[in-house]
Amino acid sequence: MIFINRYVNFRNLYLFSLLVMAVSLPLSKYLTSAVQIFLVLVWLAEGKFDEKWRLVKYRPQILVFTLMFMVFLLGMTYSNSFASGINDLKLKIPLFILPLVIGSIKPLNKNEMRIILGGFVFAVIIGCLISFSIMIGIGPAEYTSDRASILFISHIRFALMVVLSIFILFYYVFDKQTPARIKLLLLLLSFSLIIYLFLLKSLTGVVILGIGGMLLALRWGLKQPDLMIRWFLIVGLATVPVLASVYLASQTGSFYTVREETGKLDMYTVKGTPYWHDTKNLMVENGYRVGLYWCETELRDAWKGLSKLDYDGRDLKNQELKYTLIRYLTSMGLRKDAYGISQLKPEDIKLIENGFANCIYKNPKRFSVRIYQTIWEIDQYRKGANPSGQSVIQRLEYLKTGWAIFRDHPLFGVGTGDIKMAFDEKYIQMKSPLDPAWRLMAHNQFLTFLVSFGLVGFILIIIAIVLPVIMEKKDNYYFILMFFLVSLLSMLNEDTLETQAGIAFFTLFYCLFVFADRSSGYETSIPISDKTE
Repeated sequence: MIFINRYVNFRNLYLFSLLVMAVSLPLSKYLTSAVQIFLVLVWLAEGKFDEKWRLVKYRPQILVFTLMFMVFLLGMTYSNSFASGINDLKLKIPLFILPLVIGSIKPLNKNEMRIILGGFVFAVIIGCLISFSIMIGIGPAEYTSDRASILFISHIRFALMVVLSIFILFYYVFDKQTPARIKLLLLLLSFSLIIYLFLLKSLTGVVILGIGGMLLALRWGLKQPDLMIRWFLIVGLATVPVLASVYLASQTGSFYTVREETGKLDMYTVKGTPYWHDTKNLMVENGYRVGLYWCETELRDAWKGLSKLDYDGRDLKNQELKYTLIRYLTSMGLRKDAYGISQLKPEDIKLIENGFANCIYKNPKRFSVRIYQTIWEIDQYRKGANPSGQSVIQRLEYLKTGWAIFRDHPLFGVGTGDIKMAFDEKYIQMKSPLDPAWRLMAHNQFLTFLVSFGLVGFILIIIAIVLPVIMEKKDNYYFILMFFLVSLLSMLNEDTLETQAGIAFFTLFYCLFVFADRSSGYETSIPISDKTE
């Protein structure tokens, strides 16, 4: 070991490992896994275990954070699915390894932290450019949807990384040590990422960004000595939710504005074929009634001449094509007959084949498209439609099912690895309307903790997350506040820690900001040397 230490600069290898891991997060989950193994090998090869133990001993909060992994380990003692439990433990290993490795090595200085965060932001920007190129039709893959333009990880996970990158850029924009020209560049990059987030139409990302932006503005305003500035800022921030509510109300009102009357309906098409009017069908698309002016005979014959996809078959999203076609024609204000089909342009036909059921997707980059889609999903759910495949409303079924499981096992939950089986059984028991393919888990990390480990395990996990920050005296530290905002708010809408990318993202930045950053917060007589290795 002495021979190795003589010829290898382990500090540089350690920093290189952290940089590669940060860069790989938005671009390659396989590289993320590989570099974690490399990081552990570097840690082992360096030796100095006595010094590392002293670092951990002086900072018991490192062991407090590993309590999260211990809860999963204890959950194995009453698990009914050993194989699934082991797989879950493998996924959660970074919760145990990374804090011990990062916490037992000399903390990063400002320059080292800047390089790692800069590498992460750069990788996120590269991911955004690749996604945007796909959106505009010049990328390495064909555009089918916004979420599919994210090639490497989940679109929700990527949106969280975009939001965190924006907050990181803002920090250095307002850092007094950042040169003016660099500040301008960082400001342009941050606004570019904000624009991209709206193009991606990630509701989770936009909401978290909005809340974070308001909190930052409020935090800055309350520090201003001028009372007028404070009041102006408070009034300005108070108008934001009001304006958002007015916008949502206008979109909802527009959605429910029906443009067709059911009193006097034509009974025949231009060709003399009878229409079928389903006046009980209250579904609308852009204000037009879906149930009116159907002539399936003409639709089937006319569609044959336009597309290779069977009218009675499936579109490329595996939906019944005829219903996609009917809704699309309705959204354009056209009747569902041969004449309506004749008004479709090639771009309309391609959208229908790809499973887009509304002409608003001709301009898919508008955020209002996502708002419309959400209102449509909620409207259909209220009318008793099957929530399967609808990203917003099917989450209500997940939450309802998860809460029912928790009530059956309130103290200790179902155990590590048993949550999937518990959900499957409860869906059957509750006669869920969800199709089997869409019977997923809670999509709420806090509820997932409750279902898996009950109230006891849930409380221990929350302590493991929050207490180290308090012990490090970083509860008012900018990066911690922004990271918690991004990660914890995402847990309300996603099982953030149930995927490899989510675990790596959460654990790396938690350890970096809480245990590895010496530029703010915890300053004690940690037994380390300031000499560079």
